[in-house]
Amino acid sequence: MRRVRRSKGGAGTGNGGHPLSDKMNIPTDILRTFVAINELGSFTKAAHLLDVSQPAVSTHMRRLESLVGADLFQKSLAGVVLTERGADVLRHARRMLAINDQIVNGSGAEVQQKVVRVGIPNIYAPTMLAKILSEGAAFSTDYRLQVRCDYSSGLLRSVSSGYLELAAVQFVSETELTGVLASWIEELVWVKSPDLVFNSDDPVPLVGSPNLLLPDLVALAALEAANRRYEIVFTAFDTLARRAAATAGLGYFPVPRSVVAEPLVIEAPGILPELPHVNMGIVARDDLDTAALAPLIARIENIFSMRARGAS
Repeated sequence: MRRVRRSKGGAGTGNGGHPLSDKMNIPTDILRTFVAINELGSFTKAAHLLDVSQPAVSTHMRRLESLVGADLFQKSLAGVVLTERGADVLRHARRMLAINDQIVNGSGAEVQQKVVRVGIPNIYAPTMLAKILSEGAAFSTDYRLQVRCDYSSGLLRSVSSGYLELAAVQFVSETELTGVLASWIEELVWVKSPDLVFNSDDPVPLVGSPNLLLPDLVALAALEAANRRYEIVFTAFDTLARRAAATAGLGYFPVPRSVVAEPLVIEAPGILPELPHVNMGIVARDDLDTAALAPLIARIENIFSMRARGAS
């Protein structure tokens, strides 16, 4: 058999080196640092988690930005905020690390459980969290659930950035439900302390969030449509703080009927304008294998929709 001698300087080899010598490869440790920063929200926390110095974390990010040729973060008082390019890199980084981990874990004797990260709105945590974890454990021993609570807008960002696999979120209208895996309707109601006595001649006292969450926006729109005066008497980002304010009798708190719990009570019909329902749905990461998780998705939908129907 005649052997063919390959020239070291052949076509496609660049300047006489390896054919891949001109390609840029991103080390997985840099990608893990990047993902950790976004999951924890700060460079300092990422350094503690990875057991490295903060300058090392900063060096990793400068190198990553150099490799991709773009800024990945923008300055914000709220902490770490991704640029549009950063969000795109984060999605790919998660996929690359998942593939890397599958290769490594697949070569060992013990198969690692796959983590499925699920998001639910803060207001549902007291009534839904335990059930979701229970259903997740019953779904399959091949998967392990992690749960994040946030506002719907934050959950949507977490799904689009690749941090969450699934999330149950609120939508204003049915037109926004395009692409959701499952959907149902939640009724909104006015809740208050049993001791709150409201004089209809006074402005309606409201308990809300500084960034006006969906129930807040719906409540304000209903009052304005009815030409009712209102006053926002208490605001807090924390759901428990808003619930405590309503319990203390400061004002009305618009919430889904399915999460109403003592000592708060629903205001009687006719006192305030009726609130319209909101749409809820389950959204998924764009590259998620939803077929494999279909039973889990159905279980999560059932938890929410059954409670919504039972509360109606």
